[in-house]
Amino acid sequence: MSNNLRMPLAIISALLPLALLGCQTNSLNHSAQTSTVIDDKNWSADTPIPRLLQTLTKYEWQLTRVSNNDEKISPFNHKPPLVMNVRPDTLLFQEGCHRYKGNFEAWRPLPYPYSLPDMSDMSDMPNNCEVATTSSGKSNSNKGEVQQALDIVFAPYSNSYFRFDPILPNDLLFSNKVSKQMRLTTDKGKVFIFSGRAKPIKQTSGLAITNELLERYDWHLIRATDNANTLIHELNNPNVPITASFRLDTHNQGVSFLTGCNGVGGSYALSTNHTLLIGASPSTLMGCGELVDGIEDYLDRIMHDSTSHLTLTHTDNNPIANSVNEIKSSYLLTQTLDSGETLIWKNEPKKIP
Repeated sequence: MSNNLRMPLAIISALLPLALLGCQTNSLNHSAQTSTVIDDKNWSADTPIPRLLQTLTKYEWQLTRVSNNDEKISPFNHKPPLVMNVRPDTLLFQEGCHRYKGNFEAWRPLPYPYSLPDMSDMSDMPNNCEVATTSSGKSNSNKGEVQQALDIVFAPYSNSYFRFDPILPNDLLFSNKVSKQMRLTTDKGKVFIFSGRAKPIKQTSGLAITNELLERYDWHLIRATDNANTLIHELNNPNVPITASFRLDTHNQGVSFLTGCNGVGGSYALSTNHTLLIGASPSTLMGCGELVDGIEDYLDRIMHDSTSHLTLTHTDNNPIANSVNEIKSSYLLTQTLDSGETLIWKNEPKKIP
């Protein structure tokens, strides 16, 4: 990688410190896992990097082993366990009631496509946790344990590049005690081994949604409402059509929301239960006029680092897709954001660049 690219990465990492997100107790009980089946369809040695990252979002990951300076893998038995959730562009570390967020970037050089955030400025904020007390009345907030664990394990590798790799049954590091295992390897040689617990599967309504279907079409916004079911003025302007375009390349799967001027969007993952996770990426900054700028600002605000639930239906309410004419099928895609907005998209033939 050239120095011209490394400098922006250092700046970006410095601007994205770890921040405490909230309080939620959660730990993994791996003794309850009995399945040893690896889902080779979605996770194998040939899985493209973007699809592998998407699979990681479907699990909670507990750090179980780390390498030392001699490259020997040793158990990591910290109590409470250190838990990590993966989102597009984001690692969420959880330990007890503390949660810390670290943004990462999808960059080069291969084979290390991601850049770890700067973890040296991490601070513990236990006052935001529900402080438990012991029988003697002393505080039992485990103050400092998150900061201590992450400082020791991850901080020395801030601003380095890393990659995710599945640990498959033919790997010497494979354990048959858990159904999913993966390694995070930095370009400095440090290896972190995580065990995964699948997030609960819930019944979903509508048709099945796949990456291939999302990426096959452009999606035209036909209606947008807020959490009070009121039309969102900025997103329902007939003079400024809005299109969502999902894409896949060698290093990334992303979604762009286009107004005909700038593009807003980021990396995306189609996670468990038709959950759409969107990260963030720099957008172009061409002046488009007050109207369009306001629309793009609104899109960026609701889509940046967002979580949505997707529901897919046929416009004729026919629940059975015609496999022969699938490319001509007419769909409605309903996106319900956790922030309360509901956007309805209709598919269109994808425009050829």
